[in-house]
This record gives sequence, structure tokens and C-alpha cells, in this order.
Amino acid sequence: MNIGKKLYIIVTTAILILLVIIGVYAFKQYMSVMPKTNLINKQQQISHNKKEEKRLKTVFDAQDTQDQEIDDYLQQAKFNGSVAVFHNGKIKFNKGYGIKNFQNNEHNSANTMYLIGSSQKFFTGIMLKKLVDEGKINMSNPVSNYIPWFTTTKPIPLTDLMLHKSGLFKYKGSTSFHNLDDAVHAIQQRGIQEGFYKRHRYNDGNYLVLAKVIESVLNKPYAKVFNETIVHKYKLHHTAFYDDPNAQNDMAIGYKKVNNQPQLMDPVLLNQYYGAGNLYMAPYDMGKFIVDLQRNRVFPENETQPYIKESKTKRYPNAYRYGFYSYKDKNRINGGFYGHVFTCYFNDKYIVVVGTNYENPSVKNEAVIKHIYNNILKQGGDYNQVGHTY
Repeated sequence: MNIGKKLYIIVTTAILILLVIIGVYAFKQYMSVMPKTNLINKQQQISHNKKEEKRLKTVFDAQDTQDQEIDDYLQQAKFNGSVAVFHNGKIKFNKGYGIKNFQNNEHNSANTMYLIGSSQKFFTGIMLKKLVDEGKINMSNPVSNYIPWFTTTKPIPLTDLMLHKSGLFKYKGSTSFHNLDDAVHAIQQRGIQEGFYKRHRYNDGNYLVLAKVIESVLNKPYAKVFNETIVHKYKLHHTAFYDDPNAQNDMAIGYKKVNNQPQLMDPVLLNQYYGAGNLYMAPYDMGKFIVDLQRNRVFPENETQPYIKESKTKRYPNAYRYGFYSYKDKNRINGGFYGHVFTCYFNDKYIVVVGTNYENPSVKNEAVIKHIYNNILKQGGDYNQVGHTY
């Protein structure tokens, strides 16, 4: 065999061996990547499916007399917003009406989220009550026990903040404040207004200070505490703070009727309203949470019943407590901010939640919910015994 032929055989063999090695390596790489790719694809599909599952559907039974009457009334009134009605703990009506965004002609639906304004105080109250039950705060203690730099000329117990009896100057938001800390420092610096100490005067500032108390006690931002203890725990998939990028598409734009036209209300101060007005929510989520509250999933029964039902007692001397009202015929939660109004009535049978993004003097939210609750659902009789302990 000549030298050329030997060299040819050696080179050919070497190339074949190299090709085999490359082939084996490529196959191993392929096998290692494929399971990961399949897993990623599967996770993406699961994530997509979960998002689809979280979307709320319109709930309306045209054969149900009450549903039809509610729908007829809302359409005739030219209501702009969404309404959710629960009966015995189950959703029976959930529907959107009118426009979510007039500029883009986007319509409201069951998924539309509204700025709930002072209705957020109800959740701040829930968070406070949890801290009380856990022994982490005492409502009789002055606020300076929890925020040492919050000093005032007279002591302000947490109870007085909760009941709007602190006497603090009424809070006015400002573009010079950029967060909750700025707001609470401004409240502390203005202090107590002469003649209002221990007297009832509704004031957003009281609940901004309480939000700061929650932050100080738990050493976490208010939003983080809320998301951990309320949103995630009770699976509120249609609730988010104003700056949540994942919820922007469902958030309604707020308007006010001026000269018979919708005027945009730009929510410029929400960065300082933690605890008192910067939360968006679909009516369904509020109703869902109240069902959990009523069924003792938030507090034990011996705490839940007095919390919801008592008024004019030693424990709850007023109709108002922890951000909501307990009346003879219902419980009431309400808030309005930047063209949005968000109202809830509930008793043992029904929960009605009405959210609007169009402040309109001819179609007031309170009038709408009263008509549904009293005239259509025939509620409004004795529900709570005023002065009775539970």
C-alpha cells in the first residue's frame, strides 16, 4: 500500500470519528434542552390558562325577575360603571355598563376596576384589627408609641384616628408630597387644630397615619402588607394599587360630568394616599372578600359578629368603625375620588357593590345602590339590633 493511500485512509477515519463525536455531543445537547423547552412551554401555557381563568364573566340571567329588573333599571338610568350582587354568598349578578375610557371608547365590564377612594379605609381597618388580635398594637395607645417622631401637643390614641376624632388638621394632598412618608410628616407638622380635639371630623389624614403605623409595626411597606394579608390570602385577582403595571388595562379612567360632557379627572396625588384612597378594585372582589369576612375566614366568629353588627355598645359606640358603617338595616362601605365612586351595602342575605367612573349628579351612586338594595331586592328591614351585644 503506497503512502498516499495510507494517508487517505487515516484522514477519512479521523473525519468519521470526529463526525461521530460531534453527532453524539449534539444529540446529548438536544436531549438536555428539549425537556427544558417543553417545561417552559408547559409553564407558559399554564400561566396563560390561569390568566384566562381569572377573567370574570358577565353574570346575568334574563329569566330571573330580579336580574332583569336590575338590568332594566341600570340601562334606563344610563348608569356608567359595574354592579355585582351576591346572594347567600354566591354571585348572582355581575355586569358592566357604559364607558371605561371615553377617549378610546372602551366599555366597562365585570373585569373593570374602579378607584375605590375611602372604601380603602375598610381594608386599612381590617389590617389594624388583625394587628390588635395578634397583640401587636393596642388601639388605646398613642400613635407616638408606634411612630416615635409623630409628636403632638396632646396625645392621640389609635382609636381616635380610627374614629376620626384626632383633631388633626384636615389633610390636603400636594404635588410636593411624593409618598406616604411625606404626607404623614406634613400631617404631624401641622398638628392638632384648636377646637377639634376629641370631636368627630372625617379626615383622610387619620387613615394615612394609621397606614404608617402598620408600616412601622411590621417594618414593611403598606402595599406589601396589603398584598400579602389581603390580596394573596383571599385571592383577589381584580384588586391592585394605582401603579401596578399588570392591572392598568382593567383600570377605568375617572370622569366628572361638566356642561353635560365627561371631563377627565387626572389622579395626580395617589402616590401619597396609601391606606385611604389609592386602590383599584372590581366590584366582584369587594363582594368576594365580604363573603369571607361574614363566614369567619378573616376573624374568628366571636370577633366577626360584633365587628360587623354592633353599634351603640361599649365596644363599638358608633355606627362607624374601622373604615365602614354598621346600621340597623345594613353595613355600608363608601368612597369617592377623582370621578370614581365605589359603594357597598350588605346584610346576611345580600351583598351589593356598585362602582362608577363617571361622577354624575343625575345618576348618583348612592341613589343607584339604594334602589337596587331597597326597591328591587326588598332589603332594608331589621338586620342589626342597635345597642345589642353580639
